[in-house]
Amino acid sequence: MNKKNVIQNLIALTAAGMTALFLESVRELHSFRTVRYSFSIPGLEGKRLLFVTDYHEAVKGKLNPSILKAAKRIRPDVILIGGDMVNGRKPHENVRPAMDLINGLARIAPVVHAYGNHECRFRSSREFEGYDWDGYIAGLDSRVIFVENESTVLRLGDKSVRIYGLNVDKDYYIRNGEMLTKEDIDGYLGERDTSMPTVLLAHDPSWFDAYADWGAGLTLSGHYHGGVIRLPVIGGVINPKYHLFPKYDYGIYEKNGSPMLVSSGLGQHTIPVRWFNIPELVVVDLI
Repeated sequence: MNKKNVIQNLIALTAAGMTALFLESVRELHSFRTVRYSFSIPGLEGKRLLFVTDYHEAVKGKLNPSILKAAKRIRPDVILIGGDMVNGRKPHENVRPAMDLINGLARIAPVVHAYGNHECRFRSSREFEGYDWDGYIAGLDSRVIFVENESTVLRLGDKSVRIYGLNVDKDYYIRNGEMLTKEDIDGYLGERDTSMPTVLLAHDPSWFDAYADWGAGLTLSGHYHGGVIRLPVIGGVINPKYHLFPKYDYGIYEKNGSPMLVSSGLGQHTIPVRWFNIPELVVVDLI
């Protein structure tokens, strides 16, 4: 085989590989799976949570009917939203898919909604497809409970749970940004309620040590999109701060008896790519 043939074969193999990766990313972005976890939280035995995060107007709402069908089949006691349901980046973006999904979820079970960095960006920016922030919120089901540096107590049958929503300043989200401490969380949320079970919705998993030190019964996070590309053994490749191989990319982490669950979320933004990282709904059964 001469040099010209070798080069042609390498080009053909590279093109075939790139095409296969592109098609795989399209397939993953247009699908989702349901992932199940079990945790022991005394006082909430037998309850089921559905965690939805980082929707980012996934494929312009094409997944909404399937997501809602799956959510109804799961029969959760409460649905917890971890933020970044919208993109909030460019004026032509349509926030209607996020509104439709949230409203559909509110017809299935009580919904508690915390904010991510993209909701914060949307709130401080111009209109998106005719909706400003106030119009977006007004278009959501009145039963949706928002928790922005506050908490709400839900009665789930014969059991109660306090759900906190942490919304940090934008400086915590930038590359090499601020460090978050337990004392910072105390400033945002106050001290944790010790009289009942607690769940903390904290969008960015970077600060797990602070969440655990604060003492949440269970922390639910997203933001990292599972590391975008997931490699065997290694895990996620990159996070939104452009840190390679982030520590808290996906799954369950625990410190001092305080667990954190990090979801890869349902969507993607800016660069719509996922490899070996199927979007997901997360079911949490409390035992």
